[in-house]
Formats: sequence, structure tokens, C-alpha cells
Amino acid sequence: MPIPQDRDTFTGNPLVSQTGTLVGVLIGVALSTYLQLEPGKAMALAVFCLLVAWLVVDGTLAARRAWASRTRRDEAPAIFWRRVGTKLVGLAALFGVVVIVCSVFPFFTQSSAIRWIIEASHTTIPISIALAIATILYVAVTDLIAEQPDDYLHQVGRAVLMQDFREEDVLFALRLLAIKCFFLVLMFSGGMAALSDLAEKPAWAFPPLSAAWFEGLLRLAFLLDTVLAAGGYIATFKLFGWHVRATETTALGWLVCLICYEPFFPVISHAFVPYGDGPGWETVIREGSAVFILWSVATLFCTLIYVWATIAFGPRFSNLTHRGIITSGPYRFIKHPAYVAKNISWWLFAAPSFIASGPAEGLARAGMLAIVSLIYVMRARAEERMLSRDPAYQDYAESVAAHGLLAMAKRRLMSKPAA
Repeated sequence: MPIPQDRDTFTGNPLVSQTGTLVGVLIGVALSTYLQLEPGKAMALAVFCLLVAWLVVDGTLAARRAWASRTRRDEAPAIFWRRVGTKLVGLAALFGVVVIVCSVFPFFTQSSAIRWIIEASHTTIPISIALAIATILYVAVTDLIAEQPDDYLHQVGRAVLMQDFREEDVLFALRLLAIKCFFLVLMFSGGMAALSDLAEKPAWAFPPLSAAWFEGLLRLAFLLDTVLAAGGYIATFKLFGWHVRATETTALGWLVCLICYEPFFPVISHAFVPYGDGPGWETVIREGSAVFILWSVATLFCTLIYVWATIAFGPRFSNLTHRGIITSGPYRFIKHPAYVAKNISWWLFAAPSFIASGPAEGLARAGMLAIVSLIYVMRARAEERMLSRDPAYQDYAESVAAHGLLAMAKRRLMSKPAA
């Protein structure tokens, strides 16, 4: 079972890491757009460039440090290779579960990501062989440097081979598999759609400061976020310190997270909280006016803060998991910058429509959006409960409480002399 007290292993320069992440995702998106690839290949290329950037900036140095500081174990080679073989059996079993799940449930079978993988499978045999060889080498090297080589993958292999195993480790592996399957397919499919939109309606094709221009920039920000997220769900490599330490175990934690994504949120939003059904901006704010530009810039600014939060995570981005405590970027100032920025941008985007709807309908729709914001508050609280088992997060929370954005604002207000 992952150790709850496993502290963050990041020791590099946060600015270098964030710069490398941003450069990697921008190069990936720019290159896939320049080559005019179809959406599946374009998304795969963008994620590949991002992974390469992470390996160059963070992964290679981390792997060298881990190899240099490894503890040499006094064990026979036969024991080592038997354990590696058991891990490979466990990995193959988990991969088999993925294939079955992606072949049965409509969410997966109807997703553009899975359809693209199936269509491209006949051209990826050499890649699959190379990945299989790389996987064997990776499992062996990771086992050599691990302080505790008897990990969850080994326990899954033992379960498949009908040997004694730790149930909590197998359950952890299944939760991790569910998280990676669901969100990787979701983000990859979203990235494919966003790349198609970028090819058809790039922001630079519209007059600057127009509504279409701002919408194009928002779509570009969404594309960057989905590429970063997809890369994060792939890059769960223990060799580089990017592995999952723990997963969410409560039903409430899973509920308030999953309800924010497809296919759940569109259904719930349409049936219970259709706050977006109403007049457009143009009924309240004239396009091109100073108010329109300021309001649009504020909305875009909040969206960029949200993307910056994802960049700060780098290869450790993931929902429902603990992969190390991030204290850089916007997380220096507030514990949940992504959620705060995302919700503010939604309120800014929807407020003119609420006003145009009239007092009664506007208040009703604002109440609906308030329910969505409440879900994110519950989601933040669930994440804090999970992460608080790590002393590193406790230290981080105390630091933000003492030196964060709210603390600075409070000190500034308290320091003002009375009138």
C-alpha cells in the first residue's frame, strides 16, 4: 500500500520545470498544427512532445539521482527476475482489464480516442513491440532502485498467479486503473476535438479583441489544458518520482469529482442546473466596447491562471490521486487556484446573460451556477482530507494560511489606519 507519509520528491527548480512544461506543450501543439495531422495523430504528437520535455527537464535528472542513491540488495538474481516476472504478469492482467473495459462500456467504445486507437492499431505494431521491450526494461530498472520492490504491481501479479497477496494493494491498483482509464480517454478525446477546432477556427483568423478572437483564445487554453492533463495521466512513472502515492477512497470524493466531467455533468447540467440557457452577451454588453474588452480580458485572465495551475503540476497532474505536494506557481498563494480561477471565469462569462434574463430568471440561473460552485467547494474539501494524511501537505496548508493571498490581503487591511 502506498505510504501516506511519502513526501514530495521534487527537488528541481520550479521555474525551470514550468518553463519546460509550457515549451513542451506549445511545441507539441504548434508542430501538430503545422503538419496538419488528423486529430488522433495530432494529439498523440502533442502529448509525445510534452513527455519528451518532461523527461529532459525533470525525469532524466531524477532517474540519475534515484540510481545513484539506490540501496543494493543482497538477493539472488533468480529472486529478482522472479519478482520482475510477477510484476509483468500483474501489468499484463491490468492491461487485459483495460482492453475488456474499453470494449464493453459505451463511454469508451463511443469515444473518439478509442475509435482512433482501433483504427490505427494495424499501423502501430512496431510501436507496440518497442513499447513492450521498453516496459520490461522499465519494470526491471524500477525494481532495482526501489526501496520497497514489493509494490502493488507485484501484489497484482501474485493475485493473478493465485499466491498470497495484499488485498489493499490490489484495490489500490484497480482504483488507479479506473482513474487512468476514465480520465486519459476523456482528455485525449477532448484534445482531439480541441485540435480540430483549432484547425478550423484559430484565434488568429479573427479580428483582435473581437468576440470570436476571445473565444478562440479560450479554446486554445482548453486545448493546452487537455494536452497537459493527458500527459499527466500517462506519466505515472515511479522511476522519475511521478508515481501515485495514494488514491481517493471515499464515495463522496469520487462523486464530487466525476460529476464535474462528461458524461455526467452534461446530463445533470441539462436536467437540473441549466444555468447556461439564456440570452447572450450582446444583449447587455456591446461587442468592441471598453466594457466588453475589459470583461473578456478578465475572463481570459482567470482561464490562464487555471492553465498555469495545470502547468505547475507538470507530469504529476491527476484527479483523485496524491502524486506529491505542489507548492510552486499559483499554489504558492492559494490551495486551489485552478478551482477558484475556473469558477470566477464561469461567473464572469455568465453574469451578462444573467442580467439580460431579468431579475427572476437571472437569480434562478445564478442559483444554478452557485450549485456548481458548491460542488467544487466539496471537491476541494475532499482533496484536502485525502492529502492531509501527508505531513508535507499539512506544512504546505499552514504556509498558505500564514503567507498566502488571503493572509496578505488580511494583513494589508489590518495595517490600514482607521479613518
